[in-house]
Amino acid sequence: MENIVEMPAIVGEAVAGEAAQVLKQIKALVKGISSNTFDLATALYKVKKNKWYAPKCSTFTEYIGTIDLRSSKGHYLVRIAQTMEDVGIPRTEYEPLGIAKLRAICRLDLIDENGNGKMYEGKPAVEVIKDLITQAPAHSPEAVDETVKKLQGLMGDNARVWENVSLTVAQRENWRKAVALAKLNIGSVGKDEDGNYKDASIGSCMEVIAMSYILDPNNSPEGEGPNVQATDSDGPSV
Repeated sequence: MENIVEMPAIVGEAVAGEAAQVLKQIKALVKGISSNTFDLATALYKVKKNKWYAPKCSTFTEYIGTIDLRSSKGHYLVRIAQTMEDVGIPRTEYEPLGIAKLRAICRLDLIDENGNGKMYEGKPAVEVIKDLITQAPAHSPEAVDETVKKLQGLMGDNARVWENVSLTVAQRENWRKAVALAKLNIGSVGKDEDGNYKDASIGSCMEVIAMSYILDPNNSPEGEGPNVQATDSDGPSV
């Protein structure tokens, strides 16, 4: 007859053993001992889901910083594994698509800001993602990415652009102060994957700072008003 009193301890030892094995596997994968990125994605997701990064690390993000892996890569690999599990698509079906296509598809949120199922163009996100996984083999990564951006509304004025700008040390300090003030005024914009409250993005802060300057009548030349037209020379140096 089993000793019921001892069973929880046995289960705990089994979980601890699995956790240690997965953590060791991740280090090997990051070092390139195994080249399968999907093995790394699956292992990282297990660590995040089961909080096996504790107690040495307080958050999953902190854990990523200890394994010589870019934070952005760690998070998007976990998002791929988590999204596919939530949608119910097995690895044998999604792995052949490759990381580029999956990374684009998994930018789609399953839950909206109110905790309800996300809808895209009147269709549940789960069904949209399943359709994209089915259709993706016939399309290039660029085409899949463009489709996802359209679903997210990131086209036209909302399209993402990247600008590099050179600043002096003093200019950078003033810019950081302005961004910090903008974040304070905007407030929290949700929670990150670790459950911590998120500040507004740099892009949102830039828009608030710019609009504050544009809409201040004291900054407009007489007769120009806030609708003065920007030129190419007004942009940051790239």
